Amino acid sequence: MLSKSRIEFSYETEEKAELIAELLEIDNKVAPRKLKIETFSEGKKVITVVEHTKISTLAATLEDLIFTEKLISLVMEL
Repeated sequence: MLSKSRIEFSYETEEKAELIAELLEIDNKVAPRKLKIETFSEGKKVITVVEHTKISTLAATLEDLIFTEKLISLVMEL
């Protein structure tokens, strides 16, 4: 059975959301083949949709995504 999750991050501007979405999407390209992950911006939000057959893989991917988003946001503040 395919498990699916969606996570959203909100930002102050559309420009910041677009940039962070682009950076996260670069990271998505190295994901395993069976893992479907897509990141895009929508207004001031960054949305990532993740699909996989194993819930443990889905959870680990979401954890990695949150860590990466936090890292990008911190670096952008510098």
